[in-house]
Amino acid sequence: MKADNLSFLEFIGASKRTFYIPVYQRNYDWKRMQCITLFRDIETIAVDENRNSHFLGTIVYVEGDSSANFRQFIVIDGQQRLTSIMLLLKAILDSTVDEELKLEIKECYLTNRFSPEALRIKLKPMKSDSYNFQKLINDQLDDMEESQILLNYNLFMDLIRESYLSPKEIYQGIQKLEIVYIQLTKEKENPQLIFESLNSTGLDLTQADLIRNYLLMGQAYERQEKLYNNYWVKLEKLLPDAMISDFIRDYLTLKTGIIPNKDSVYHCFKEYYQSLDNYDAEGFLDELITYGEYYSWFKYCNSPDEDVNARLSQLQRLKSTTVYPFLLNIFEDCYMYRGIDVHMMCKTLDVILSYVMRRLLCEMQTNALNKVFASMAKDIERYSDQVLCDRVATVLAKKKGKAVFPDDALVRDKLLSRNSYKFPHIKYVLEQVERKQGKEIVSFDELTIEHIMPQTLTAKWKIDLGKKAAEIYEKYIHCIGNLTITGYNPEMSNNSFEEKKKIYEKSNIYISKTIAKAECWNEEEIIKRSDWLIKQICSIWKCPDIIVSGEPEVDMRTEFDITDEVDVTGRTPCEIEICGGIIQVDSWRSFLKNICMQMYEYDAQIFRSLIRHKDFKGRSKRIINDTDDNMRVPQKIAEGIYLEMNLSANEALNYAKLVIDKYEGLENECSYKLKPVVV
Repeated sequence: MKADNLSFLEFIGASKRTFYIPVYQRNYDWKRMQCITLFRDIETIAVDENRNSHFLGTIVYVEGDSSANFRQFIVIDGQQRLTSIMLLLKAILDSTVDEELKLEIKECYLTNRFSPEALRIKLKPMKSDSYNFQKLINDQLDDMEESQILLNYNLFMDLIRESYLSPKEIYQGIQKLEIVYIQLTKEKENPQLIFESLNSTGLDLTQADLIRNYLLMGQAYERQEKLYNNYWVKLEKLLPDAMISDFIRDYLTLKTGIIPNKDSVYHCFKEYYQSLDNYDAEGFLDELITYGEYYSWFKYCNSPDEDVNARLSQLQRLKSTTVYPFLLNIFEDCYMYRGIDVHMMCKTLDVILSYVMRRLLCEMQTNALNKVFASMAKDIERYSDQVLCDRVATVLAKKKGKAVFPDDALVRDKLLSRNSYKFPHIKYVLEQVERKQGKEIVSFDELTIEHIMPQTLTAKWKIDLGKKAAEIYEKYIHCIGNLTITGYNPEMSNNSFEEKKKIYEKSNIYISKTIAKAECWNEEEIIKRSDWLIKQICSIWKCPDIIVSGEPEVDMRTEFDITDEVDVTGRTPCEIEICGGIIQVDSWRSFLKNICMQMYEYDAQIFRSLIRHKDFKGRSKRIINDTDDNMRVPQKIAEGIYLEMNLSANEALNYAKLVIDKYEGLENECSYKLKPVVV
């Protein structure tokens, strides 16, 4: 590494020197306020006779393929300042009438005099900026495209025109700018590590930016160009910049079975990439393009098959992105390896849609699905004798606790009691029920949800509902049986049922038209219609017809969240991760003891409250108490707090869950590992 301070103009002014902005850098993107701030600083130092210099910042570069007559500098950090000053120099050149100044700026700082055309312009921005910068330097402004290059050049022209200083005086201010340059040697320093250090704040760079830079930065400049143009540009065309980080996160989830935090995707990528034996940067980028195309199909519902797109569209409406890691796996199997056909793909997507929808209908936590689909590709390997849709159905049907696949009874109980009007997808659900009837083609775009028994009861409605009007209203106003879809919501408003029936009779919407068959609208009719709708819903989003029989299978996984439902009989814990800390354990007694001690340390007051909590009463003696009397294997947690350790594996785990549950928000901060099952 070589470092020194130097005048900015001296740094760029040396002849036969070209500055390349590598393809892994971002485009030039300084905005108006940044340029104005730079210009005002230069004005200030230009007139300050007591200041001979002003520190502009650092420029870090690697010397590229240089020869005895020409040097190539590949800029790793400082391209925004470098480009902005060159735009300002060009604006000064075009604003001054001083011919000597014009010649000095052009031939010393913007171009290399007497050099071949390819090397004549000193700055070589990224490809997308290079066209405009070249046109600008060659005075072909009419041919320039709208860009930040053109916008900032015009801004500098305006600032110079409005300035109280002449162009030459502004130039004298630029002469006072100093930089610290850092020259790296590829053979001795790692440009990527230095780049990460310089950009450690992460304010500008996305996780995808860091990954792109990692893959390209260690390559020769020409190879960087090839990899960038042949692969990364294609990925950017498939997915917008903001989506690429999410895509790589889901890709890594599929490959590792572990879900990276959104702000640690780059770190997880490096660990994964460095573990690969048979991939170089090109091979890895080639695979990213393959998966990136599948991912774009998920987002834009534009796969080659309309039946698949219809199901992807449904996943879009349900906003179910947690399934994407597994979808990457089965789309590869279908479209690359031809291991399954489109029909099987659709049947598998139907199982997934049913699982997602039933859980939404039952108001179950969506975060439980992250790990379900993160491990799905591995989990289905245990049922290799089944076809894909049945393998997925079997895995999901065996889920317990927070990841359970709701059956018809659970769906019915929930829909009869929940506020379906507040369900974000209720219109979509009713639309799908209507489509199932297949009576007539309906345009759903203009339809809205309507309460049959209105949200504001008139005197007529109260009379018709009878003595229990208030009770019926309270219980059923937002029940699914009291909701329909219509284009006449404003017209019906709070009308009586007799008046509404006349509109329902003429409706071309089947699920509204059938309401008119009722003589009156009361509790009995609402329940009757609820049952019919629920039956239709359960037939659209089917529960797998798979009977889980025989001895329960051992869950072969070794990593679990504390909230996971798992039978740990015969299994041994080896590690707890809690609030970011790792604790090694070798038994369930040690497991429970350590969790209790950690929770006591986290908040002693909450833990002491467990001494009297009913959840720790136990069958014959308290599990947590202020005395060790009657405890068979007591463990002192703190002064006046004792823990009964004479528990089975599942009892120890469940009491640990109960302890964690009393600390709001910490249920997502605790996980554990088991020793692998020896088969």
